[in-house]
Amino acid sequence: MEPKRTVVIVVTLDTKAAAAEYLRDEIASWGLNTILIDPGILGQPGLRADITREQVAEAAGTTLEALIATGKKGFAIAQQTEGLIAIVRKLHAEGKLDGIVGLGGGQGTSIVTAAMRALPVGVPKLMLSTVATGTFQFGSYVGIKDIAMMHSVTDILDVNAISRPILRNTANAIAGMALRGPAPKQEDKPTIAITQLGQTTLCVMRVKSILEPMGYQLVPFHASGAGGPAMEDLTEAGKFVGVIDLSVHEIMDGLMGGIAGAQNRLDVLTRHKIPAVVAPGGNDYVLFESLQRAPEKYKNRRMMVHNAQMTCFLPTLDEMIEAARYMIDRLNRALGPTIAVIPSVGFTESNKPGNDLWFPEGNQAVVNEFRAGLRPEVPLIVLDVHINHPAFADLVADCMARLLAGESPQSIARQYLSTQDTKNTQ
Repeated sequence: MEPKRTVVIVVTLDTKAAAAEYLRDEIASWGLNTILIDPGILGQPGLRADITREQVAEAAGTTLEALIATGKKGFAIAQQTEGLIAIVRKLHAEGKLDGIVGLGGGQGTSIVTAAMRALPVGVPKLMLSTVATGTFQFGSYVGIKDIAMMHSVTDILDVNAISRPILRNTANAIAGMALRGPAPKQEDKPTIAITQLGQTTLCVMRVKSILEPMGYQLVPFHASGAGGPAMEDLTEAGKFVGVIDLSVHEIMDGLMGGIAGAQNRLDVLTRHKIPAVVAPGGNDYVLFESLQRAPEKYKNRRMMVHNAQMTCFLPTLDEMIEAARYMIDRLNRALGPTIAVIPSVGFTESNKPGNDLWFPEGNQAVVNEFRAGLRPEVPLIVLDVHINHPAFADLVADCMARLLAGESPQSIARQYLSTQDTKNTQ
């Protein structure tokens, strides 16, 4: 008989004891074990925790009394967060955590989601929070993990006519996730990561259609600010046999302050040896919410309204070059076999002849930088087509397939470069 599954509940019990007790009992009514953890600091707990705030402090290598004595709230919260992370990691390693749920306001949400982010992707994670609204940015809470954020509507203090059904829904949700458990083990095919945007999806779909019949599985990541870092985190965890970083818009936004930026993109290639094919997809626009919310220097530039929350702005020539140099620096330090590929007729659908952000001078500047800056061990293949042209997808798929078969980047590139030379002389 399979042992009962366990849901870990994390709540500061000085102010939220009534809600925590109701949530715990609702989860237990599904036949689940529960472990209630209190990472609070001040005030008196209104409910006995299975793992007390004193034990959380001890897991951080200190005592609750010592933390209180410092009089430094921020330091105490940071220590309790570290202790909570250590505890949930230990519970998961021991098979005593099949799901985790938290209740919190701003402080509680910060503490609990930090612990959730320390757990692997696939472990059920649900945060009922007063700050899960459009007023606040979720990125700092969710990071690159699969955390479900649920708005509490009311403040979390007691159980009342409004909060009761919301707490019950929270219990039902985490119970359902925990009871169903992980998917049955399957013999997965070798997996390749690929980054995409709405503006590069046509290319990604064709690459998938070529590589998947060869016996690979492609996992797409949306380059939205979290997708690229999530892909890199999973790459370093050894989840993939190859990486196709086709859509690196997070580099441009990271450098220019756009809303989909990510720091340290491509750094994983300098730490983890893996076959990689890299293109500058998406590095040809800067993204802000709207014209009104864009920095002043962008307001007189060409733009393309993508939707009500996203407007794409044309970068300058210097900004295109800066993003290219960022890529070149990482590619030159790549540990694994790596090929750079560039579609010279545009890196997104909006940067295409006749479209709003068509910028041939910028595209050519990127090509020139790559040609001048890449070391010989990282060959460059330039194809005079748009990123969504079938020929470019065919190139990307062929390069990845041959790298995975053990062929050297230089050998692959020589074939394409010799073909181009033949065409140029005809």
